[in-house]
Amino acid sequence: MSKALVVTSIDGLATVECGIASVVHWFFEEIDAIVAKVPRLQQPDWSLYAISPRIDTSSSDFSPLVHTLVSTACDDHGGRFIWADVQDGSSLRAVWALGDPKRWEQMCASVAGQVRALADRHEQVTVLVHGIMLAPLRDCLRDLDHVQIVFVPHTLGPVFEDQVAGDRAVFEDRAFAALAEFAQDRIGFIGPYFEEILRTRYGRTGAQLAPFVNGIPTASFRFPAEVSTARRREHLERAGVPLDKRLVFSWGRCAWQKGFDALIPAWSDFREQSSNDWHCVLLMPQEVSPPEYVAGLDEQLARVPAGSCTVIRHFDPLLPYYLLREESLEIVVFASRFEGAPLSLLETLRFGSPRLRIAWHDTPSLAQFLRGAGTTFPFGSLERADMVKSLIRARDSENEVLPDSRVQSFADNTATGLRDVLRWWA
Repeated sequence: MSKALVVTSIDGLATVECGIASVVHWFFEEIDAIVAKVPRLQQPDWSLYAISPRIDTSSSDFSPLVHTLVSTACDDHGGRFIWADVQDGSSLRAVWALGDPKRWEQMCASVAGQVRALADRHEQVTVLVHGIMLAPLRDCLRDLDHVQIVFVPHTLGPVFEDQVAGDRAVFEDRAFAALAEFAQDRIGFIGPYFEEILRTRYGRTGAQLAPFVNGIPTASFRFPAEVSTARRREHLERAGVPLDKRLVFSWGRCAWQKGFDALIPAWSDFREQSSNDWHCVLLMPQEVSPPEYVAGLDEQLARVPAGSCTVIRHFDPLLPYYLLREESLEIVVFASRFEGAPLSLLETLRFGSPRLRIAWHDTPSLAQFLRGAGTTFPFGSLERADMVKSLIRARDSENEVLPDSRVQSFADNTATGLRDVLRWWA
């Protein structure tokens, strides 16, 4: 009996833009370690597949590195990389088509067609689904009972009040209703906060959920183990990071969710109350950002003290890891309005230098990891004054927050989730 394990995602198979991408490409980078922990995958009768919405390989959003590592992992495990056609693959912004749910429908139907083709060749098919645009996949495959859908939401309607909240709610309702009709299907939770929401606000039972808790991999091109200090610093300086300054760092996709619009004015006030050797570094990739939000940030940036802020507008997969290890980085700021299980925070706890202090918006998604993690500097709101007070307390603190050994292994956590969902086929 042939079996297929399939991963489909809006990011991370041939592009790298948001947190979903990290979770997805880490899966393929760590697949051998995962297989070693999942007995059902140690049999020779299964194959690994990736299904990605098609993006033009000439686009600057296309990542040859990620596409190659995903394709190689699939080839090594008897499967292959599969493109799903979309209406416009000229860029990731075009693929995602934020605000155009008809295009989401088309993307989901195209992916479903590729799953259906695999189901014709395999007696058992398990599909891990990442990205709200693909959430209703089961609704497109109602006639295939030998297919198991595991939707892993990285956003949830009651938490994420962003520009696509209305479309997300519609797609969630449709997806969750369809998943509930098939006993083999699951919703994967990426952390305890989302598990609680799925149980209490969505009414999901333990049998309908599966643990795919975010963790940090031991092997990834994002975290090169052997890199010289000189090479690391050359990379940072080339990106415009002044390593001779006392640095404050925040990073994430350039979106209202991440709170850059609150942080930039707070930084201005903090800098006015601090010495000139303080400098802010913002890594906020804008490939799929709303133009009006970017324009608003640019207006704010025009008013910060001259020369006090470095803004990096395209994703640099190595920069956070390299900068977290620098002693000149003194404060990391997490100003998100809402999150699920933020990888940037887990990376900070795992790789941060001993002198690092963490200033953070006191929300449940961040608190689930920071409560008990040592002395940190929460701010109760995104009001300017609250944030500045937190930054000043962090600036003046002599406490150290050591990298947190409690951050869990990506391979271990993913294997736990796979063991749970694959048990259905026993």
